[in-house]
Amino acid sequence: MKKLLMAIAVFSVVFISRDASALLSVEGRYWFTGLSGTANISGSGIPGTGVDLVKDLGLQSNTGFPEVRVGFNIGSNRIRYDFVPLKWGGTSTLSQTFNFNGQTFSASDRTSSELRANYHRLGFEHDFIDAAGERLGAIIEVKYFDMKAAVTDLTRGMEASKTLALPIPSVGVTGRVALPFLFGVDGEVSGISLGSAAYVIDGEAGMDFKPIPYFSLTGGYRALVLHFDHNDSKANMTVKGPFAGLKAEF
Repeated sequence: MKKLLMAIAVFSVVFISRDASALLSVEGRYWFTGLSGTANISGSGIPGTGVDLVKDLGLQSNTGFPEVRVGFNIGSNRIRYDFVPLKWGGTSTLSQTFNFNGQTFSASDRTSSELRANYHRLGFEHDFIDAAGERLGAIIEVKYFDMKAAVTDLTRGMEASKTLALPIPSVGVTGRVALPFLFGVDGEVSGISLGSAAYVIDGEAGMDFKPIPYFSLTGGYRALVLHFDHNDSKANMTVKGPFAGLKAEF
């Protein structure tokens, strides 16, 4: 039994060292999310009406999205890119009349709605602690949201849509702790507040397990909170839920 435990410990140290020297990492994830939030979109001089994205517009709350993450390591520095194509749709019979981007949708009308929020993150990470598979570092990045919201009145045959590009600079912290038996726990949080104009928080905590060289199984929980008040568009969104993935490091 002692020989087995010693072999596992040595095996862990070897592959932790390989992680620390990896130059390129690629991770594919699937994020199982729940959506909540509100939106108020004005247009053509007509004030918008605040609506609940799920209760009023019927957007599907519980759905999942693929995600890709790429990291390029130079010593204790890392260039990071992350992309998640967020998209929701749904139908609803309106319980209230509301204005959306200059169009009026009447109570009892049947509507079809769609919300797209392609989420890009490009950043730089510097690890102040980076040894034996353990690290603690700072993140500077730009979060970029390519958004489109559309509402179609199936009863009256009209449609209104709004597109928005929203780049938000942010800062954060990230860390990892190596555990015995090829496991590790990690977490990070990043975001910023621009007062009433916008704020964003993106945080996660997870665990990884490396059963074979260069490849790890990952899993955890992530939450994204976004608020913006940009010209005639206002929204509050929370997207959160567990994720699972596979990571390769070379």
